[in-house]
Amino acid sequence: MKKLSLFLLLAIVGCYTAAAGELGDQLRALAAKVDAAEAKTCPVCPVVPTVPDPVPPVVTPPSTTLKPLAADPITGTVTKPALGASYVDPVYGTTIYRASVGTRHEYSRRQAFNADNSRFLQLAPNGYWFLHDGATFKPLKQLAFLAGDSEPIWHATNPRLLLHTAREGIGGVWYWLDVETNTRTQAFSLAGKAPFPNAKSFWTKAEGTTSADGRYIALMAETYASGKVTFYGVLTVDVTTGAVVGSLATSNRPDHVSMSPSGKYAVVSWTGANGTRAYARDFASFRQLHTTSEHSDLAFGPNREDLYVYTDYNAGYIVAKNLDTGASFNITALYPASGSAYAAHVSGQAFGKPGWVVISTYADYATYGSTRPDPKLQPQYRKVFLAELKPGGRLLSVAHIRGTGTGYFDEPQATASRDLTRIMWASNLGSGTSDSFVAVLPAGAVQ
Repeated sequence: MKKLSLFLLLAIVGCYTAAAGELGDQLRALAAKVDAAEAKTCPVCPVVPTVPDPVPPVVTPPSTTLKPLAADPITGTVTKPALGASYVDPVYGTTIYRASVGTRHEYSRRQAFNADNSRFLQLAPNGYWFLHDGATFKPLKQLAFLAGDSEPIWHATNPRLLLHTAREGIGGVWYWLDVETNTRTQAFSLAGKAPFPNAKSFWTKAEGTTSADGRYIALMAETYASGKVTFYGVLTVDVTTGAVVGSLATSNRPDHVSMSPSGKYAVVSWTGANGTRAYARDFASFRQLHTTSEHSDLAFGPNREDLYVYTDYNAGYIVAKNLDTGASFNITALYPASGSAYAAHVSGQAFGKPGWVVISTYADYATYGSTRPDPKLQPQYRKVFLAELKPGGRLLSVAHIRGTGTGYFDEPQATASRDLTRIMWASNLGSGTSDSFVAVLPAGAVQ
């Protein structure tokens, strides 16, 4: 469920005195309307500007000790640097680079950086994809074959390869794209094949990814014609062979699907009665994870167990739930004080650093001011921070976002590199359009 807009947060704030369950019910109804109305591409798309080569290359940052999450005032002045140049966060001392001009990364649930951080992806407002150098941040090329929701997913170990499909999975064919040569080969095809031979489109609906090792992927099977979606079901595919491992026939279209990091579960996320469920890879059984679909991601716990980390607006916490056992624990409050609220995205994409997620927050109550009680800055507000995935785990501040944009393109939606040495988010740093920014963390900053 990608989009939890400013309107939803204002709705939360407007009824903060209600019980948590009532807040959740109102949020659910509004979320359905907003998700139906919002789109990833803009009505009138600006031209992506031509930019000069970036200034200095990335250098190894000084040792940084990340501070515990606290309500630190957003102090100091930050000027938007040139592409490839950096600034130091005045409060937290982290080195942050400007990684793009006029483009941004796709989403928190998708890795922007490839396997060795030598390349990363950027998405333009008009739906085209660009490859950037991971050391200098210089844009290298527009990628052939990719437009809109083409589901680009980096190979787990080969830094040159992207798994992708046609826009919204139309045609049922998935490919390996060599980003250095702009050439591709077929990975697998589901067109006309069982168990859903009439389906014309196979995709995750723009939020899923493969298992951490790249072997398995969960996909939705559907056909779009004459303004109507016919939904057939969900299936898991062995990417290495193209074989269908399991399937679930249903006409109930989910918000999105994704594979758990271990590859043991296909997680299907409905906004309706089914909620979010973790199905065994062959769909022989399932575990109920949540009553609806929320901002969330799937992550490795400290022992490489599969965890579902999500915003639970009814309970009032960001929660982690074990897919094997169903046991859960709270990470941090969504309503940290009377009258306070904020929106958050979760990234569990640091598969090489089990036990951590990145959380980015926006559209908080204090941003807009009010005569209601306690409109003060809360520890979670306008922040990128790390959360340790265990009960009572550490919460470590990375940076203040310092963004003032209010559209979908301006949401920070921070995402982690596989090794958690790079965290990318969107910000306008107080004015103009939003770009991608990257905090480069020293190896060992998180133990």
